[in-house]
Amino acid sequence: MGFGSMNRDDDTGIFAPRWNTRHLLIWTGAAFLLAGSWLLPETRTLWDALDLAIFRTLNATVAASDAIAFFWALTGDRRFDYFSALIVLIIYLVVISRGDMARFRHGFAFGGVVSILLLVIVALQRELIEYPRLSPTLVLDATHSIRDFIPWSRAKEGSNTSFPGDHATVMMILALTWGLGLGRRLGTLAAVLAFIFALPRMAAGAHWTTDALIGGGFVTLLTAALLLGTPLVHYLQRGVRLVSDPAVDIWLLAVARLGREGRDNPNPAKQFMRGICIGAIQLVPGASTCGMALVLGLYRRLIEAVAHLDTEFVRLLARGEFAAALRRADLVFVLPLVGGGVAAAIFFSRVVPIELLAEELPEITFGIFFGLLAAAVVALLRRNGPPHGIAWLWLGTGVACGMAMGLLTPVNTPNEIWFVFLCGVFTVAAAMMPGLSAALILLILGKYAITLEAIANVDFLYLAPFAAGALVGVVSLSRLIAALLQHHTQTLTIAVTGLMGGSLLAVWPFQHREYMEVGGKMRLIVSEAYLPQTFDAGVVMGLAAMIAGAALYLFLDRLTKSEPASEPERERTVA
Repeated sequence: MGFGSMNRDDDTGIFAPRWNTRHLLIWTGAAFLLAGSWLLPETRTLWDALDLAIFRTLNATVAASDAIAFFWALTGDRRFDYFSALIVLIIYLVVISRGDMARFRHGFAFGGVVSILLLVIVALQRELIEYPRLSPTLVLDATHSIRDFIPWSRAKEGSNTSFPGDHATVMMILALTWGLGLGRRLGTLAAVLAFIFALPRMAAGAHWTTDALIGGGFVTLLTAALLLGTPLVHYLQRGVRLVSDPAVDIWLLAVARLGREGRDNPNPAKQFMRGICIGAIQLVPGASTCGMALVLGLYRRLIEAVAHLDTEFVRLLARGEFAAALRRADLVFVLPLVGGGVAAAIFFSRVVPIELLAEELPEITFGIFFGLLAAAVVALLRRNGPPHGIAWLWLGTGVACGMAMGLLTPVNTPNEIWFVFLCGVFTVAAAMMPGLSAALILLILGKYAITLEAIANVDFLYLAPFAAGALVGVVSLSRLIAALLQHHTQTLTIAVTGLMGGSLLAVWPFQHREYMEVGGKMRLIVSEAYLPQTFDAGVVMGLAAMIAGAALYLFLDRLTKSEPASEPERERTVA
């Protein structure tokens, strides 16, 4: 039963609408047979032998090479659990962003049901399944610790209660529900991810194989009995639809009344993903937020939206013409973008701080963004054709300016109000130009640490003139860029492409970086690029990250291709 089965106007969905004794008995019986095969002494020895063989094989790879140990340290870090959740979320958003709004409507409700189901099942598992079991590193001798090879490793290497594995349970239930609701391919993908995400903990010795296979499998089979043999989840889905359907209807109504004719795909999932990309890159020192917007094909429209926050916008608000004002500000376009950006900013600043990753894993973090932006520059050059004539001058000027920004060193500057005001103007100017980094401009102006401290301490005496300068910069520069985009599109695109190319120096992964503590956090203040002389684990990971970044660009490039809305769905909802 695939995702197509959810594209119906009834609310039966994929879950059993009534009791099904056959499914209930089959799946419950399978769960207890699996658990029994592990508990019975006659077959337990086989499972124990499998556990030992897999652990010894995986754990031996820790000492095989620094690159492999580095990989286990990275993927075994507890913070990687949040990354795995982000990967799952993005896959889900990609799926529900395809097709018409009927698909999104059902997919949105399906996601809510699965989320509630996972929370309840994991909570019940922790309360009801109590089986004390020591992990491999706590019961075996001669094991390899990742920390012996990678001192900074935070990988989980031991547990007093390793059974069952929570992460394996979650991913296996996702594989089950995705297979039922999103199709076999997505179910298979989730199963593969479950296997991949479980490997680091097994290699480190935090879990046995049967913690995932038996523990997670037992709970997943019981979940199958719940989904296919009882109507409980069906009623849960109906309850979720009471909330999700009106929310989708409100969004479609907003699109109909506030959207710009012929320019809006009402499905917000794709735009939300774009916002995640922009929100993530804005926290990377030296990376350009508007550069990402250009990569995603959003730059021109974003600039136009900002430029329309003008006197006409204020006049419309003053006259009470709120719909016209919001349409002028392109709210339907901006809102899901901002939502994704805020979500990414919270995730990469609070949950998994990207600045901390940039400090601890600079080759990987900057390598991804270098590969992403380098691929974008190549794609932009191919898209606009080879430069000719004066276009070479604009391209060269952009490259020179971008490289200069990466090579300039911080200077001592005054702290008077007038200069803080100018810093606000210059910072916003950099933020609005693809290839330039607002943080880098503040570093050059000698105001990076001071600005961060002012934000942390809510220093209005500093922030007020800075914000005023930023406001002036937004209003004036957005209108200038919008005019240039309208009348000199080709020239500006070539110059911006050069600027992005030159700014690659700022995100080159192999640099000597110096940090200082500001407001209790380490902040990048100086960096000096170098070419690696040895081919160690860091270099391998950096090069691999560049390739991953280029692959990420190919994925993001597909996000720039919007799909039209389903007219019947739009008309039915608006009516």
